[in-house]
Amino acid sequence: MIEFAVLAAFLVPTFLWTFVTAMDLIRMIEAIQVCRDVGSIYMRGTDYSLYIPQQIASTLAGGLGLQVGSSFPGNDPSNDANGGNGWVVLSELMYVGANACSAVPAGDCTNEGQYVYLQRIDFGNSGIQFSGTTVQSAVGSPILTMNSSGMVQNYLTDPNAAAPNFANLVQAQLADQQIVYVVETFFASPDLGFSALPGGGIYSRNFF
Repeated sequence: MIEFAVLAAFLVPTFLWTFVTAMDLIRMIEAIQVCRDVGSIYMRGTDYSLYIPQQIASTLAGGLGLQVGSSFPGNDPSNDANGGNGWVVLSELMYVGANACSAVPAGDCTNEGQYVYLQRIDFGNSGIQFSGTTVQSAVGSPILTMNSSGMVQNYLTDPNAAAPNFANLVQAQLADQQIVYVVETFFASPDLGFSALPGGGIYSRNFF
């Protein structure tokens, strides 16, 4: 009995670690696939500010806990106050060079030489936590002036439309007026936490 008790002190944590790691691996594979699927649909012009596309994303996420609430009329590009364990952030960005700036009067192109948001949509639960820390978009969490579809207004002249963090995420600078779609998915795993060790989560990011 004594030998078993001593051995169990090492085996039980090992079994728990093996279980948690295996579950995280399964969820990581699912989360990566969800990120790719949502991005593939997004870059083809699907308007994710509508409820039906958000609901489809929730269905694609399966048991990962992405909730988008009940149906809403019209558009909602910031449907991020739901419950659940998932959060999706969609960003359409463009590099602003001289050609892009030709669309506004000389001297008014505040964001020349920077990446700017053309659209930003997020849905799910923006308050989820990984290991006790609230998650954040790697691209940024700007205060943007948008229309009902999440399209950013005055992206050439409004300094709030700039995405300075994005330059750190790409290996080479985009060409003038080149557009990129970024999809970020966050799925927390509170059910895999133990007392003083809160559950972590899975973060996935794709460029299209």
